[in-house]
Amino acid sequence: MKLKADLKADAVLVLTTIIWGSTFPLSKDILDHWPPVAYLVMRMGVSAALMALLFRRQLARAGRAEWRAGATLGLLLSVGMTGLIVGQVYTTAARSAFIAGLTTPLVPFVAYLLTRARPGLENLLGVVLASTGGLLILAPQGEAGAGAANAGDFLTLGCTVFFAAHLTLMSVYARRHDVRALTVIQIATVWAVLTVYWMALLTGGALGGTDGLPLAVAREFQPLAWTGGVLWRFAYMVVVATVLNFLLWTWAQGRMSATHAAIIFSLEPVFATLFAVWMRGAGEWTGGRANFGAALILAGIIVSELRWGGRRGAAEGGDLKAADG
Repeated sequence: MKLKADLKADAVLVLTTIIWGSTFPLSKDILDHWPPVAYLVMRMGVSAALMALLFRRQLARAGRAEWRAGATLGLLLSVGMTGLIVGQVYTTAARSAFIAGLTTPLVPFVAYLLTRARPGLENLLGVVLASTGGLLILAPQGEAGAGAANAGDFLTLGCTVFFAAHLTLMSVYARRHDVRALTVIQIATVWAVLTVYWMALLTGGALGGTDGLPLAVAREFQPLAWTGGVLWRFAYMVVVATVLNFLLWTWAQGRMSATHAAIIFSLEPVFATLFAVWMRGAGEWTGGRANFGAALILAGIIVSELRWGGRRGAAEGGDLKAADG
């Protein structure tokens, strides 16, 4: 039994996970003042413009394969991020993070379907531990009705399928294409898809009115509140959480399997909860068996870092031909 070799990539992915964890309470704060889809359109639009300026040479050299790969990742990410952000209108930042963390048990199955890459034993054991921890945190506890699932929880749960597919293909495409060009195309695609969706919402509301619309949709017709607190949070979400973090994420995932990356991302809800309690108060965390759930997630991370007998599982190299299309 020994540690896996590429600890540098693991460390970078842990850093991105910490940054992702910080985004949950910050996005929740922004959503107190801005509509969810409008926020995503502005965040991704500014991020894509910055990255296109920074990496215009790499983007100019991008071929058809890179554009196809980036667009595929962007389509998956646009659906996942929309469900995640809209879901936060209804649920807490900490619950949103832990439900999104349930992407982990889906990744080995999605990876096998898309790439025929079988996860190693240490990956599967890590998935079981991390997933059990996530379920313990998600399950209602305390008084009757306390922590009961809501519409935001189910929206977030639905987006985990798209996140799992995105994680899987990211490990494939990041090995084959320039990380900078792939990241720009991916973010630009998310912006384009969300812009079309946002314009459709606004057009539908203008023609049919907003009476009877769900809360998250009706909020798209509210004005944006431009305050100092919102602006610094928005700047952080653009520069750190999108431009920097996506570059780090794409680079790191090109050096590990999708299942291994998903195990590390299981740390995200732990960091998100710490940030949420710090920024938004103790009401973000239920305590009790949720503490044990968090410990299981950490155990899953450690187990996934071990390799039995020096074996390099199929998941690390993977059969990537199935994802070429």
